[in-house]
Amino acid sequence: MSIRISIVQHTTAMMPSPASPGPTALLASGRLGRQIGVNRSDQPIFVDSCGHVCCMHGERASTIMSWVKAERENAKNPICRPSLCSCENVDGLLSTYSIDKEQWPKKDGSLYKLLGVLGAEEANVNTRPQRYALTTHAGVEVWVQPTGTLVCKHGNTKKLLTKVATKDDRSKFRSSRITKCRCTLSIPRRVGSVFVKQPGGVEK
Repeated sequence: MSIRISIVQHTTAMMPSPASPGPTALLASGRLGRQIGVNRSDQPIFVDSCGHVCCMHGERASTIMSWVKAERENAKNPICRPSLCSCENVDGLLSTYSIDKEQWPKKDGSLYKLLGVLGAEEANVNTRPQRYALTTHAGVEVWVQPTGTLVCKHGNTKKLLTKVATKDDRSKFRSSRITKCRCTLSIPRRVGSVFVKQPGGVEK
């Protein structure tokens, strides 16, 4: 039987800012992050585009604490987290770091262009280019087309995936190139995620 590590106590001590935060990365939560240190569990910690400290999966302390609490209260009925995060404590996430706003990771331009800057894998599917963003906790790869459209690795949108799931194998589609996959395009939509849009359709 595994023993969970107790959550660390909050500290108001101001931590020094690193000489240079790490490069911008797209974390599993869909948030952008730059590494600012390593915690007591020898795991990297990041600052996101809103200035919050996150674990290596891009989850904030409050979210992790709520999961740990729920899991302890339901020890006999395992809870499936909607995230790749497996953190059992919030080591390093409750400290205050001196990180200037100018050093927070920024999303300049479209997500497709950002992924290009980050060196994301590229592919051409159904005659359209797309770049790999991340793999969700459900094991589904999320890719982005130049228009900002989110698709699975087979190039199918969520709308098309829903259509495929409700049609039998004899159904006809406009293009024979469409792969009738069984992907489910579940997108991380945390606050601050690059997949979340502001009212009016403007990406954050």
